[in-house]
This record gives sequence, C-alpha cells and structure tokens, in this order.
Amino acid sequence: MHITRSRLLAPLAVLILTVAAIAATWLLVDRASSSRQAQLQVASMKLSLAALQNAPFNADPGAGGSPATAKRSIEAYESSLSRGLTEGAQAGVPAGLLNVGRSSLAAVEPVVATIYRTAIEKGGLAGAGSRVPKLQGLLLVRSSALTRVLGEISEADATRSSAARTQTKLGATAAMLLLLLAFAYFYFRSAAAREAVEALAREKEALLAVSEIEARTDALTDLGNRRALTRDLGRLITGPRDSHELLLAMFDLDGFKQYNDSFGHAAGDALLQRLGRRLAAATKHLGSAYRMGGDEFCMLVRCGPDAAEQLLDDSIAALEDSGEGWHIGCSHGAAWIPSEAASESEGLKLADERMYANKASRSPTSRQVTDALLQVITEQNASLDEHVERVSEFAGEVAEALGAPEHEVGLARLAARLHDVGKTAIPASILDKPGPLDEREWEFMRRHPLIGERIVLAAPALASSAPLIRSSHERVDGGGYPDGLVGEEIPLGARIVAVCDAFDAMTSQRSYRGPTSVEAALKELRSHAGTQFDTAVVEAFCGLTSVHQSREEERQHAAALQAAPLPSF
Repeated sequence: MHITRSRLLAPLAVLILTVAAIAATWLLVDRASSSRQAQLQVASMKLSLAALQNAPFNADPGAGGSPATAKRSIEAYESSLSRGLTEGAQAGVPAGLLNVGRSSLAAVEPVVATIYRTAIEKGGLAGAGSRVPKLQGLLLVRSSALTRVLGEISEADATRSSAARTQTKLGATAAMLLLLLAFAYFYFRSAAAREAVEALAREKEALLAVSEIEARTDALTDLGNRRALTRDLGRLITGPRDSHELLLAMFDLDGFKQYNDSFGHAAGDALLQRLGRRLAAATKHLGSAYRMGGDEFCMLVRCGPDAAEQLLDDSIAALEDSGEGWHIGCSHGAAWIPSEAASESEGLKLADERMYANKASRSPTSRQVTDALLQVITEQNASLDEHVERVSEFAGEVAEALGAPEHEVGLARLAARLHDVGKTAIPASILDKPGPLDEREWEFMRRHPLIGERIVLAAPALASSAPLIRSSHERVDGGGYPDGLVGEEIPLGARIVAVCDAFDAMTSQRSYRGPTSVEAALKELRSHAGTQFDTAVVEAFCGLTSVHQSREEERQHAAALQAAPLPSF
C-alpha cells in the first residue's frame, strides 16, 4: 500500500508541479504580453500627440486645408489620448502619473482649439501674424509635459516587460529541470511567447514605416509632398556632385479655381490626379514630381541645359488639359542649383518668384491693373503715357539682346511701363516747370520711385516689378537714389530701364528744352557708361535696330527740311 501510495504521489507531484509550472508560465507570458500591449498603447499615444500638434494648422482654407477634416482629426486624437490614459490604470500605471497626464492633456486642448479657431477665421493663419508662432510655442511647451508623462509610462512598461520576459525564461528553465516530461511543453510554449512578442515588434516597425511614407506622400496624387521635396533637395545638394546641375521647377495651374467652382471638388480632385500622373510620367527618367499643395506642382531633376528646355516643355504640356468651356494651363518658374541658388531655401524662393512673375506677365488681371495705372498717368500728363510705352519697348529689346530669360524680359517691360507711376503724386507745377528744379523740388522728385514702389505693391499681380521701379534711378557708381546702390546691387531690369528712360527723355520735347538728336543722345549715354549707366546695357542699347531706325528717320526728316523750297511772302 505504501509503494502504491508513493507511486501515486510521484505522478501526482509531477502533475501538480506540471500544472503549477504551466500556470506560472501562462501568467508570466500573459504579463509580458500585457506589458508589450501597454508599450504599444503608449507608442500610439505619442503618435496621436504628435498628430494633434499638427492638426489645427491643417484647418486653414487659405493654405488648402479643410476645417471639417481638421476638426474631426483633433477630436479623434484627443479621444485617443484620453482613452489611453484611462486604460493606463488597468495596465498598472501609477494613479499620480496618470493624473499628471490628464492635467497636461487638459492644458493642451484649449491651445489646440485656439489655433483651430485662428486658422478658420478670415485671413487664416497668414493673417494672424505673430500670434501663430506664439501659439505654436505655447502648444509645444504644454505638450512637453504630456510627452514626459508618456515617456515615464513607456519606461515603466519596458521595465515590466523585461522583468516578465526574464521570469518567463527562468520559469521555463526550472520546469525543464524538474519536469523532464513537461520539457517539450514548456520549451514550445516559451518559444511561442517570444515569437508573439517579436511579431508585435515587427508589426509596430511596419506601421511606423508606413506612417513615415504617408508623411512624405501627397494623399490625393501619390506624388511626393513638400516635406519629401525638402528632404530630397537637402540630400541631393549635400550629396556627391554630378556632372549636371539640379533643375528645380515650380508650376501653378491657371484656371483651376474656375474649373473647381464649375464642376465641383470631386471633379477637381480627379483632374489633379490626372495631371499629377502626367507630370510624374514626364519627369520619371531624370527626377521626381511633387505636389506642393492646392494647385501647385514641382519637379526636381538632374539634367543639362539642352535637356532642360524640352523637359520644361513636356512638363508644361503634361499640366495642360481642356474640354468644352474650360481650359487648364500653368505658369512656371525654374532655378538651377547650385549655380543660381546655393541652398534649398534659395532655390525654392527663386523658382517661386519666377513662377509668379511668369503668372503676372500672362495674367489678364495684371494687364488690367497696369492699364488702369497708366490711365492715371495719362490723365495727369498725356506725354508720360507715350514716354513709358517707348521706354517699355526699348527695355524689352535690350533685355532680349542681353540674353535675359523670357520672364525677366517681361518683367523689364512691365517695370518700364510703370516706372513713372510715382509721378502721379508729384505736383504738376514741379513736373512741368520750364526751368531747373531747386533743392526742395528735387526732394519731391526723388520720392517718386518710392511712391511708385508702394503703388504697385498694393497690386499682387504687379508686385514683382516693385524692386525694379524703386531702383530705376540708381547709378552704377552709387550716386543715384533712393538707396545709393552700386553696380550689380542694382537689379538688371532697373539698370535697363535707367538707360532707356534717359535716352527717351533726351530725344523728347520737354517744356524747358527741345529734343536732342539720336546721335547726340547715344553719345551722351556712352560718355556716362560706367558711372551713371551700366556699360553692357549701354552697348546693348546702342546696338538696337529700332534706335538706328530712329536715327535714320531723324536724318531723313532733316534732309527733307533742307530740300523743301523756301516759302514765298
């Protein structure tokens, strides 16, 4: 009976130990899994906090944002953070730490709401001025407390997870030593637990990788977004140099707003997707295409000048579409990196400026505003209207002769037409004075480039011409006004306008003197080349066919006067 009882006790002990070992292992594995779930929960909360900081800025309709979408996102992220803090108590997080987290979240929410309201107000974030950086700073400060809480929770979860895994291994080892028969079970159960933890880790890494890709991709067109362009530009600028430069080109669709208003946002989105695919196909062999937001696209390629012209033509064609009653085109601007811009910010700024200059030169609104301003000049002095038209024609021809890009030629013509608009604020008694001006009157006259600059800056379509108008009376030796600029500090377009303006002034009838001959005016320009005028601009001007035609017409007129019979009395 004793032997039988012993035989029964041994299996019973083995069974009890096996059950106990199994139970202990299960508990430890569950604990490790719970800790891991808690870690993933904290990681998810960190992502929600980061997204919450960005969400209110995406509500600005003026920047292409959607107030409704931003509001839903804000509510979802705040709910996720609140729910995570509530569930933290079940995971064993200290109540004091959770209370600090809830207080921090409560401090963040009103700042987010304030930024959201600012974004949807008239003028949006751009109209809020200096309030936006202050609100952004306050949001970061208040978010940092919640970030620290999440960090402490994450560290505690990591410690518990590590301890649980260690205990699991020790329990499995003890069970294998004590229970040879249960060895296989404990071993495979432990391996299964580790595999589950590793699978969760791989899943988290995969989710983070997907999130990172989504953060650099435009959701509508699948092209790279502004963040992707900035990253690629920085990488290519600082990376190994190739034999070819980088060509950065910006494109802004013309007519898209009217299309969107006429056919609806769904049709507008479909059009953007279609144009985005075409642009990607046009650039795929040499670089990448991007959507900057709204109806703005961009391309970044590495190529030579010979290929650039064809590539730009192909890209412009890719962004054109039309149908019954509508047409979509694009304005563009490009910059070479590093020859024209040494950094990514300079390249983006230069390409953007050239794009808007191109848009202004093509815009009917720009022409209408220009015509309105010129009519004001004409109402004050009819001869000024004829003067600026002649100067504009000369300026365009000189810019072309100097090999300036097309958008700079157009900008020179525009600035020449508007360079005297500031004279509308100068008293007629000074403008039409038959004799020399005194010092007080000259003070009035020297203001007109600054007045002209302020006038055109009031019209966004003409703003690109403002620097040229301001500098149209500077001298290359630094003796001009209003800023005393020297040499190439003066914009090329302003140097061109100065020469053309001086020539037309000398060869035109004025209230205080008669016109100078073309030949004498050209001689005067050459005599002041290098001091008052840019030498290269003077030489280009003197070589213009239209100037020589004016000289020939002048000679023919003089000869006709000499050949005419004297009148009889």
